[in-house]
Amino acid sequence: MSLDTTPQLTIAEAERIAREIFALSVTAAALPSERDQNFLLQTNDGDRYVLKIAKSDEERVVLEFQNAVLRLVAGRAPGLALPRLRPMPSGGEIAQARDRRGRPYFIRLIGWLEGQMLAEAAPHTDSLLASLGAMMGELDRALQGFSHPGMHRELLWDVRHAGLALEHLPLLPQAQQHVIRNFMAAWHGIGWSGLRHSVIHGDANDYNVLVRDGLVAGVIDFGDIVHSAVVCDLAIAVAYAMLDKPHPLEAAATIVRAYHEQFPLTAAELDALYPLVTARLCMSLCYAAYNAQTKSGDAYQQVTAAPGWNLLQQLAMVPTPSAVATLRDGCRAR
Repeated sequence: MSLDTTPQLTIAEAERIAREIFALSVTAAALPSERDQNFLLQTNDGDRYVLKIAKSDEERVVLEFQNAVLRLVAGRAPGLALPRLRPMPSGGEIAQARDRRGRPYFIRLIGWLEGQMLAEAAPHTDSLLASLGAMMGELDRALQGFSHPGMHRELLWDVRHAGLALEHLPLLPQAQQHVIRNFMAAWHGIGWSGLRHSVIHGDANDYNVLVRDGLVAGVIDFGDIVHSAVVCDLAIAVAYAMLDKPHPLEAAATIVRAYHEQFPLTAAELDALYPLVTARLCMSLCYAAYNAQTKSGDAYQQVTAAPGWNLLQQLAMVPTPSAVATLRDGCRAR
């Protein structure tokens, strides 16, 4: 997450890249992102695209992995709304461009998806939450059996590596440190060998989930795909969907039941789910504290910090066995 690798291209540079590499005359606008850079491009005809500029140390094989996943899921789950790659006139999907300092970056162009982000959609009805679970179950089912040379990587946001976030724990107030340590104790006890592993989306946060007509239609931003425990995908979606809910565990149970109907969870996965949900929230707080120092001018880096802490405080009042039982309700896993 170093600023040294984060692209800092201007709007004019994005428009130049679109013109020179993709033969598009566009107007560009910046989009929020954590470690790469994205621009919304709009043509005079009203067509819209997203120009994705990878961080400077990104390996090409990782981008090829992302592209392969997009093609795979489009074929296996055609009903999901997913980013669609727009190749260059030459036919390639990955290009390289330089910024005004001469630094090279890999770039790609994808089609714009219409809809609202889950974070901006209201209200979060039971049917909306159930559609989130169903979409994630369909997505994870579609990813089963897929393999790629770029899938095995150590990713900071992989919940399997949540312990790495604790490096930044001293940046948080003592009260938050205490709560996080308590929740992370359960994460340390997860039996990873007993969980199914596959390629997962890895970041179904509420700003990456697309809503249309009051239901979840799909997901964007495949930048965190990785080979990990499958149940981590559900845990991430649940963690963010619980934010700002008056009854967060009941909301989570609705999502979990719908996921289970699409892609049945094992007993071991249901046991691990709650520790993974709370670990993801702990990670978010730790990395937000780090980003508050290194990216203090980017408000997007703090968007989950306050609601995430509020949610952890709510959950800290619930005995863990009760929370686990609520999430298991209706799934019938043994």
